[in-house]
Amino acid sequence: MKNTLFTILLLAVFLSCKTSKETVETKSSEPVLSILNSDSLLASIEHTACYGTCPIYKFSIYNSGYAVYDGKRFVAKEGKYEARLKSSVLEEIRTTAKAINYFDFRDDYPKKASDFPSVKTVVVLEDKRKEIMDGSGAPSTLKEFEQYLDTLADSLEWKQVH
Repeated sequence: MKNTLFTILLLAVFLSCKTSKETVETKSSEPVLSILNSDSLLASIEHTACYGTCPIYKFSIYNSGYAVYDGKRFVAKEGKYEARLKSSVLEEIRTTAKAINYFDFRDDYPKKASDFPSVKTVVVLEDKRKEIMDGSGAPSTLKEFEQYLDTLADSLEWKQVH
């Protein structure tokens, strides 16, 4: 009896996970937390604090095309927002990361002074995950990739998440 109950419970869990993922892929109004629990990260960029008024935010892009923006301070949009990217844009992100050999960069480009903000980028491709902390002194191709992600974030139509 215990084995039968356990099997039914296990089956229910697996089926509910599959249904949840299908919902995430088809409904753009799905809450951010549901998306984050059932999707995998493609890329993100996070701008950290400084002693002044440096923008503090994080922009994350998921393989399903969902994007999440979390504006903390000194940004035009404070709070959590979501948007959707076309598959062609997702492919462009992958192609760009490969073209600049993102996985060949060092993991850390330390700050020259404690007042400087840092930019943390993460890229996940083909089961490889790389995180880079750019305090200063990163190669120009990495800086251009950071700018590319920031420009992409600025170009999206964001919907505030309550």
